Amino acid sequence: MINDLNNEDYEERKLGNREVIKLILGYILRYKKFLVIAVFLVFVITGASLSVPYILKQIVDRYVMKEGVIGKISNLNVLDDRVYRKIIKKSVKLNGDELFIFKSNLRLFSKKEIRSLQQNGSISLERFILIEPGIRDKSEIIKLNRYVEDGFIIKYSDNLFLIPIEKTSIFTVGEMIRLRKMDIYNITVRGFEIILILLIQFIASYFQIMYLMKLSQYAMRDLRIDLFAHLISLRVSFFDKNPVGRLVSRVANDIETLNEFFSNVLVTLFQDLLLMVGITVVMALTDLRLFSMVAMVYPAVVVVTVLFRIKVRDAYRRIRTRIAELNSFLSEAISGIRLIQVFVREDAQFKKFKVKNNEVYRAQLKQLYIYAIFRPFIGFLRWVSIAIILYFGARGIVQNTVSFGLLIMFIAYVERFFEPVRDLSEKFDIMQNAWASGEKILLILKNRDIEPDGDKIEGRPDKFTGEGRLNFEKRVLFEDKRPPESFRRFNGHVVFDDVWFSYDSEQWVLKGISFEIKPRETIAIVGPTGAGKTTLINVLTRFYDIQRGRILIDGRNIYQIPLKELRRNIAIVMQDVFLFARSIRDNIKLGLEFDSNWFEEVIRASKIASFINRFENRENEMVMERGATFSAGENQLLSFARALYYNPSILILDEATSSIDSETEKLIEKATEELIANRSSIIIAHRLSTVQRADKIIVLEDGKIVEEGTHNTLLKKRGIYHKLYTLQFRY
Repeated sequence: MINDLNNEDYEERKLGNREVIKLILGYILRYKKFLVIAVFLVFVITGASLSVPYILKQIVDRYVMKEGVIGKISNLNVLDDRVYRKIIKKSVKLNGDELFIFKSNLRLFSKKEIRSLQQNGSISLERFILIEPGIRDKSEIIKLNRYVEDGFIIKYSDNLFLIPIEKTSIFTVGEMIRLRKMDIYNITVRGFEIILILLIQFIASYFQIMYLMKLSQYAMRDLRIDLFAHLISLRVSFFDKNPVGRLVSRVANDIETLNEFFSNVLVTLFQDLLLMVGITVVMALTDLRLFSMVAMVYPAVVVVTVLFRIKVRDAYRRIRTRIAELNSFLSEAISGIRLIQVFVREDAQFKKFKVKNNEVYRAQLKQLYIYAIFRPFIGFLRWVSIAIILYFGARGIVQNTVSFGLLIMFIAYVERFFEPVRDLSEKFDIMQNAWASGEKILLILKNRDIEPDGDKIEGRPDKFTGEGRLNFEKRVLFEDKRPPESFRRFNGHVVFDDVWFSYDSEQWVLKGISFEIKPRETIAIVGPTGAGKTTLINVLTRFYDIQRGRILIDGRNIYQIPLKELRRNIAIVMQDVFLFARSIRDNIKLGLEFDSNWFEEVIRASKIASFINRFENRENEMVMERGATFSAGENQLLSFARALYYNPSILILDEATSSIDSETEKLIEKATEELIANRSSIIIAHRLSTVQRADKIIVLEDGKIVEEGTHNTLLKKRGIYHKLYTLQFRY
């Protein structure tokens, strides 16, 4: 098992992210409508997030800190045409040749340009506060005019005044509130704008989550269906090599991990990246000099994020592999709990569990170390960025190149920029987990060792060599009568013609097997353990493909028979009975159409009436997992009833009575004697008492037929069969 998991990990590394992304997109694009809506809402949410800090800047610079200088329009036309147009657009015109330039717009000039403009009188050295009172009360206007006459205020119109910075202290708080009534009104309006934007953002986020959840659930539903459909289409050899716990983990845990990726990461990661790019662009366009100072931290953020991504990816691969090992071990331990307890292996199993549990612990601890470095370091870079803004922003305020609003905006943007970077660690947590899960799911989906289409004739596999060497008579004995299901019923003439088979292409398990089962004939196959008895059944039912020779049923090569038709005509009663956690009736009919008359006949014929009548619900009694509350003999009786209800053309009993006591065995023999007489039957048994009435007995040894005949004939030969019989009945 450990080697299989290591091989799985190796295969994962070869897959890469590209195929995982292709897998994910394949299911997402089935529901483009939800994806388009979610992406559109991303732009709405991102736009809202970017606009709020910018509006705050405008509120502070335009209505709170209305500080600025007087500029002469006629002298400013010597500036660069682009800068000149921006200054005219963003300033307040005072009169024909003068305008009020807000301090926040002085950043459009270089330090050298500001000094030059101040020296030639193009902009004033003195700074002012712009007052746009919007006063309707005549008494207030008279008071303002008195301040104008006293030289405390410069008047340009009834609604446009300038107060020198050094003169603001002569006004009381109440007077300043009345003077700036219009500013307070504008701040209130812009505040409601922010509330409206946040409300839009909330509504957009709500619908985005709803559509993402729908997208996620639909996609995961489809993937779960496709994965399970693929699993049950794979050949038996696949399940021989893969533990049940691992496969259950793929369908349940790994798909749930992808579901979390769909709902919490997929679109929101794009939203985070869009927000980060938007913040970068807005800061660069607003003030390139201050942004260039902040951007010094960006390379460190990129390097740390890339290193984190590489390290955490490897960590998650290890975690998923170790968890799969632990799940496989738990599945085996719980399934085999009776065996563990009867052999008193609890302590040994506990020690093994501790080893595997510690491997999971160590793998997760390595992942925690990575996060313990990444998250604090990102927080450190965030504070470094804020410190840079405060330092260079404060200097800019003193030098009239940075406004208070710009400083607030940059701090708000940096906070928002590092939020997704900080969340990126959690999203990587989910994303890397999803990559690992996606890779493991892909390993199953890429396995092409699938069963042929049950409704189609697949033809003879190319790897077959030889057409057989026996000249059996071709008997076409199909009956016109059909059971309720619409399929062709076999007459039961089976031919093995020079059949060779190997599980691993290195050692032959079947070596030139040739024999014939005539319609409605019963044959028994006996031999020592490992002789190839069960393998004969595996190749007859096409659980595995033979390498050489041919197998015919009613003169037709089994590879020219649709798989569903082939298996619908064959029923197997195995030594290891598997019962589902469903009712007794469901375990007997096993999905076939329910026929109450035939069901009662099967119950009577299989002698299980006394068994199920002891239950209050009779055949509707629920069966515990794997028939845990029934005896081995009762489980086997249910298995016989299941085979009889299936009403096959060919009945196979593979060590079917090995777990049954002698009395129950006699009941089964009587119950099946009449039914076996009407169909071809193959009995595989170690207990030779069950094969004595067979029309023919085939003795296998080392993959070859060494003896063939009836019970009495083989005893007279005094060969291997005689030896096996003597060993069993000498006492």
